[in-house]
Amino acid sequence: MGSFDNGQTVEVMGQVRGVQMNPPGNGGGGTFQLLLENGDVIVSPYPEEWHLEVGAAFQANDVRRAVVSGIGEYSPDGKLQRIREIESFSVAWADDWQPAFQRRAKLRSDT
Repeated sequence: MGSFDNGQTVEVMGQVRGVQMNPPGNGGGGTFQLLLENGDVIVSPYPEEWHLEVGAAFQANDVRRAVVSGIGEYSPDGKLQRIREIESFSVAWADDWQPAFQRRAKLRSDT
């Protein structure tokens, strides 16, 4: 892999697309994949104490978006490659949460 410009602060919003928990004894926490608005997928670690928040964002990824800030690693051409260290994790409603919620409600009523 190429060299990275490390240590730049970053804040991104995206859809949590996958969560991987660390095996027991490896310090807890894990990593998650974040689908950004531009279609890029980046990976970020998360500490064990944020597992519930990360897992909940993954489960509700059709109506919620994660807002993540931390230290990003960028390629030489300035493209964000991954988040090396997470500093905050929060969630916000997706802009199109009402249609997604209505689709979910319709699916439930069809069963």
